[in-house]
Amino acid sequence: MRFDSDEDSKDKINYRKTGGRLLKLLATRRAEFISALLLLSLSSITWLANPVLVRHMLDHNLPQKDYKGLITTLAVFLVNGLAYLFFTYRMQVRLEYLAQSMLIELKQNLVNHLLGLHLGWFDKTPVGKISARVQSDTDSMHNMFTGASVTIIRNAFILFGGLGIMIAFNLKLALVTLVIVPPLLIMARIFVRKSTPRFLKWRKVAAEMSGFIGEQLQGIAATQAYNRQEDTAGRLEEINDRKFKIILHAETLVVAFFLAAYFCEPLVTSLILGVGGHWAIQGKITIGVLIMFIMYMEQFIDPLMSLSEQISQIQRSFAAAERIFNIMDTKPAITDPPKPHYLARLEHNIEFRNVWLRYAEEAPWALKDVSFTVKRGERLAIVGETGGGKTTVISALFRFYPVQKGEILFDGMPLNNLAQSSLRSMLGLVQQDIYLFPGTMMDNLRLMDTSIPESRVHDAIRSAGLDEFFTRHALSKVISEKGGNLSQGERQVVSIVRAMVMDPPVIVFDEATASVDPHTERIIQSATERLFADRTCVVIAHRLSTIRNAEQILVIGDGEIRERGTHAGLMEQDGIYARYFQLQFGQGGGAHEGA
Repeated sequence: MRFDSDEDSKDKINYRKTGGRLLKLLATRRAEFISALLLLSLSSITWLANPVLVRHMLDHNLPQKDYKGLITTLAVFLVNGLAYLFFTYRMQVRLEYLAQSMLIELKQNLVNHLLGLHLGWFDKTPVGKISARVQSDTDSMHNMFTGASVTIIRNAFILFGGLGIMIAFNLKLALVTLVIVPPLLIMARIFVRKSTPRFLKWRKVAAEMSGFIGEQLQGIAATQAYNRQEDTAGRLEEINDRKFKIILHAETLVVAFFLAAYFCEPLVTSLILGVGGHWAIQGKITIGVLIMFIMYMEQFIDPLMSLSEQISQIQRSFAAAERIFNIMDTKPAITDPPKPHYLARLEHNIEFRNVWLRYAEEAPWALKDVSFTVKRGERLAIVGETGGGKTTVISALFRFYPVQKGEILFDGMPLNNLAQSSLRSMLGLVQQDIYLFPGTMMDNLRLMDTSIPESRVHDAIRSAGLDEFFTRHALSKVISEKGGNLSQGERQVVSIVRAMVMDPPVIVFDEATASVDPHTERIIQSATERLFADRTCVVIAHRLSTIRNAEQILVIGDGEIRERGTHAGLMEQDGIYARYFQLQFGQGGGAHEGA
């Protein structure tokens, strides 16, 4: 599986646009940023002072045999070193605080945006890829804020500050030193142009690998059950091989740039020693100035040699930021109107009026001209073949996916005019494949909402008649991810109680008791009847015996309503519903009607 997308296929980073958006995050932290820059300046100044102090010692204290002056210079040298450590420490702490606060805000904004995207976007985007954006991409940006960009700014300060000091002491020797700059800048430009596409490809493959591993771990049971370990390992090896080749080419460029820069150091040092030594013999400069120039040259070379690493880190960080911003630029397909309406209760009915829905522009219609009305307090049952459109009706009702034609109305109010929060506060969903979160049973029953009192949960359990069940499954019981330590039937019991805790006026129930033992099935059916009491209910029925008392039954196939009516009326029609019933209960199914 490939996790590339249109956003990832670009080989160029829009540094101006992405940088501008990052600066907006900094703008709200201007004071902290200026403070960090001030500390960085002080740290750089103390670092630049050391060669000047060495020159003073060589040119003044030693020739004059000034022991008192020598001790003073050494004391200043020591204090300067301690000041450098202090300013550097304070700078790093301030930058770490700044970076963490920015990334927390960015990550929070990203997650909030993801929570607002419609389910169709998640259908097309692998979970592993989303996880990579939220975790690894934000972590990559952290390195830029606290490492690479700071190092480049500090190195620039040292480079230009040291150059200014050298010019002040001897302009001609400073010009000799500058011979190193043009070739290094040319090499850096070539390196950036050649390495950028490779590092972008490396990030894409790294995200692909992260996503692939995440997807495979989620399906580990199926992989083992069907003995697909070797195939999975082979696909992972293929991704690893692509990643290896890309990073090998990128790192080859890094090593080449590093060695080229390293070769410049002895070359320019020899030039300074030759020219400067000649001038020192002639008395034009002092030995202290010559040594000071050598020390500054070493300070210049280190930043220039680390430029490749810092640039590659910034490239990776900008690529990560661009991917994050691309997600945040994704417009939700479902949004609230400018002035949404809010409904607290369902007073009259829910109406589907000529509803058409498909999941993608090129996809076939999942619902075709579907119309029906459910009155308040009624029970609507939906039956039909697998893939016929039953779940799509529920998705449209919850507005998980946009309706292309027709409309859905709550008490005459079009769904598109309702606030999504208002709509979903009126609806309760009991799914056949319920998702349980890691945490206690109590946490899951109130959906991690600690504002819901525990007494409300206990009342829901008593109302559902499930005291015995929760005696065996204590509310303090820790639930594993996805409810892995509960059976399917036990998870559905939790789902029913969860719905009762939320107490919505409309219940949507996806019945799933086919693989449940008879005892658990009776518990679920009893709890379900209590859940349905005094509520409007929409039931996706799998066992037709459970929906005989429904006021309305819809038979859906190929996205259309094929039949509708009561149980008795549909049996008299002797159509699709009657055949379904006979398949479940045999030709004598009619005998069961009174059972």
